[in-house]
Amino acid sequence: PFKGDKIWNPYASMDSTNWHKANFHMYTRMAGGLTDGRSNTGGAIVKTYTALGYGVFSISDYMRINTTLSMKPFYIPAYEHGYGVKKNHQVCIGAKSVSFLDYPFGQTLQHKQHIINVLKKHNEIVAIAHPEFRKGYSPEDFKYLRNYDLLEALNHYRFSLKQWDAALSSGYPAYILASDDAHDVNKPGEVARCITFINSPSVKSTDILSNLKAGNAYGVSVGKFEGQTVDSTIRDIHKLPTVSSIIVKNDSLFVSVTSDALVFRFIGQNGKLKGKVLNKSKASIAISKNEPYIRTEILFRGTHGADSVTIYLNPVYRFTGIAPVKPAGPLVNVASTLVYRLIGFGMLFSLVISIFVFRRKIFKRF
Repeated sequence: PFKGDKIWNPYASMDSTNWHKANFHMYTRMAGGLTDGRSNTGGAIVKTYTALGYGVFSISDYMRINTTLSMKPFYIPAYEHGYGVKKNHQVCIGAKSVSFLDYPFGQTLQHKQHIINVLKKHNEIVAIAHPEFRKGYSPEDFKYLRNYDLLEALNHYRFSLKQWDAALSSGYPAYILASDDAHDVNKPGEVARCITFINSPSVKSTDILSNLKAGNAYGVSVGKFEGQTVDSTIRDIHKLPTVSSIIVKNDSLFVSVTSDALVFRFIGQNGKLKGKVLNKSKASIAISKNEPYIRTEILFRGTHGADSVTIYLNPVYRFTGIAPVKPAGPLVNVASTLVYRLIGFGMLFSLVISIFVFRRKIFKRF
């Protein structure tokens, strides 16, 4: 777990006037409409997300970097990696190239780490996509996985809060990503449902990437709007409450938002509730010396046209030294890997020989 006599606050440089709505996970039609996303076009995405007031958005086609937005000042190349049956996927942000390596028929913990390591070489940010979807990543996995940057705890198909708390409880500073994962922007239930708010002085790709990676961002889940249409979502999404301040002082966390919340929930080690404050726009909690981290959930009920709105802040956590040091990834056991592969190729070779011998015996009979 995190430990130390200091508390790291990823929002220390936050400016409450510099929040930008972002989405890095959605698709366009590709492969002749074979993949889900066949109803989306680049033009429709630009029109809808611009009207929704997003400062930053990227198209993350499957295994392809889409350049539709390349002339936009906020353009960040991205794609969704993975084509396995268990949905062991990753959102690659700031992608330099596409890696086609994957283990499509099921992955061990070692396979998952290997994929992360490979992707990290070719992308500014590697985010674990929808871990809960088809149980692609279990909470147990996140006790050990390293070398990734973000965890998509909020996805409109699945929430993965247990996985997020498992990573944080293991002492790994996994920051949040919230995504629509939109396959059809003409459906009101698929847009502006899970939003990443990034605090950045501009929407230039370098500023956005550095602040997202540093945790100067938060996630929002938006419940369905009454009588929801895309047009009503566009109208009401601009009214969402935002974060005013996140301050750590004398081992206490102070949080304020722009309107009264139904409840502030403070979550600590192993996802346990450590405190709550009702019906306020400000809340605070004293962080005990033995508490490794605190993350905050802020619930607004029945406001701004939506049936619910919840803000999920990145954690503040304990550290030693001048600044936190991210835990190193596990070392590759070269000898065991070599033996593993030799056994695998040996079994494959034996199978091929067996089939060949069997076929010869059959032919001899006739």
